[in-house]
Amino acid sequence: MKKIFIGIDFSKEKFDVTLIHAEGVKECAPSAHEVFDNKLSGFRRLLKWVKSQAGEEADTWLFCGENTGGYSIALSNFIYACGHEMWLECAYKIKHSSGIQRVKSDRADSRVIAEYAMRNYDKMVLYKPLSPSLSDLRELFLYRHSLVKHKVTLTVRREEKRLTQEKSKPRALMSKTSKHLIAEVNKSIAVIEKEIKETIDADEELREIFGIITSMPGVGTQNAVCLMVYTDNFRRFGLDSRKIACYYGIAPFGRQSGSSIHSRPQVSPFANRMIKSLLSQAALAAIKSDASFRSYYQRLIARGKQPLLAQNNIKNKMLHIIVAMIRNKVKYNPDYVYPTKEIA
Repeated sequence: MKKIFIGIDFSKEKFDVTLIHAEGVKECAPSAHEVFDNKLSGFRRLLKWVKSQAGEEADTWLFCGENTGGYSIALSNFIYACGHEMWLECAYKIKHSSGIQRVKSDRADSRVIAEYAMRNYDKMVLYKPLSPSLSDLRELFLYRHSLVKHKVTLTVRREEKRLTQEKSKPRALMSKTSKHLIAEVNKSIAVIEKEIKETIDADEELREIFGIITSMPGVGTQNAVCLMVYTDNFRRFGLDSRKIACYYGIAPFGRQSGSSIHSRPQVSPFANRMIKSLLSQAALAAIKSDASFRSYYQRLIARGKQPLLAQNNIKNKMLHIIVAMIRNKVKYNPDYVYPTKEIA
């Protein structure tokens, strides 16, 4: 049973830590607070401090923090490597479980995180680092995505000036430099894409999963890599297609309360918009390239479905099929009739 709950509030240069002594849930459990540098020396100081406050019974400790991406990964990996239990939780869930807060500070936030861990540790999902290959793939994918965003920004700005038909020295300079920058970005994107391919080819598990996903019509390299990275190669959600669809923001949820509130199911805005947009592109490609998806889409439209709603059905169908293929270790078979669940 956990008795020591350590809440960590991450920031770029430091992190605040609140340690709570408790057995079960206590409203006024004794606590201690300290601040550490967000680097290796600070990580070591943290463990020494926790030992001095909590004793040597490390199996009763539970570290908990908000999943803040790069700021939280280094310490989480360190705690995992030292054999302790770390729980990275969604910041939104912690915030909306803490009740009314009148004080906003790093110290107060670390206390809230520790209390959240104390009251909800039976629901904890312990942190486990990504494999080295999958971690490299994640960094390459995100870097490529940032390069594409820069390329789009430069291209849009250049086209806007070109359409104005304005002739001036600054416009000529902008056109020349942006053309050069776009060419350089394209070269960098090509290098990253080559590295992504080599990373996948070098890992047997990644290569197998990648081959299965890309056998799906409309799914290319970037969509496949995105799905692998954000599902931890399909280990994060336990091969539950509904949970993956929820994370992608394409799973519908209804609203019902009493007799006055009753709406048909709709998708939630709480989603990763980047990966949702990638899946939307895959769905459009599947409709154009595959007869079964195109026929399914046309049937939905003929029954009065709006195009966007019909496309969301396609995205759900694609995800459910992909998860089934991963579970059974088989590639896409156009002759097999996959079960579908339409969205109202």
